[in-house]
Amino acid sequence: MSKKKHDVMKRYNETASKYDDRYKIIQEKKYREIFSMIDYDITDIILDVGSGTGLLLDYLSSSIENIICCDLSFNMLVEGKKRHSKANFICADSDHLPFRDSSFNLTTCISVIQNLPEPLQTIKESFRILKRGGRFLLTALDKIYSDKKLRDICVRAGYEINKLWHLSVEDFSVVAKKS
Repeated sequence: MSKKKHDVMKRYNETASKYDDRYKIIQEKKYREIFSMIDYDITDIILDVGSGTGLLLDYLSSSIENIICCDLSFNMLVEGKKRHSKANFICADSDHLPFRDSSFNLTTCISVIQNLPEPLQTIKESFRILKRGGRFLLTALDKIYSDKKLRDICVRAGYEINKLWHLSVEDFSVVAKKS
């Protein structure tokens, strides 16, 4: 594991109990805006890469049994499990996802890649585990990523971009598809 990734994991482990108080409102705004751009079925199998405490579960509560929350920070997942005892939480590195090829209908990666030393690797992994026709939702801080840079990295991973826009809060967002 790279030093940067180790440092990020350590920081999130140390602040896990405070994460929701700090970020819940802004994350919910992102979810609301992003999910308004797509149709999804409550039977879709969803992987939330970099899920943290599982805030996406709060937003998509009707399909909780079909969502897998995956994060490098064990403490973030423990916090999420306190609220969602029946949900699926897996501690894993986003660069090496422990899932079979073509397993998911929808993969999200919300406010994650700015923390990664090799974001292309995570986006390639998200592509690998998506079913053909599956969708990928990505956001990244606009202070770090331009729309051009996000487009480039998604296309390099193999995605077809459906929509790329600036969210109403601090991020650029991508809706992409695995053709």
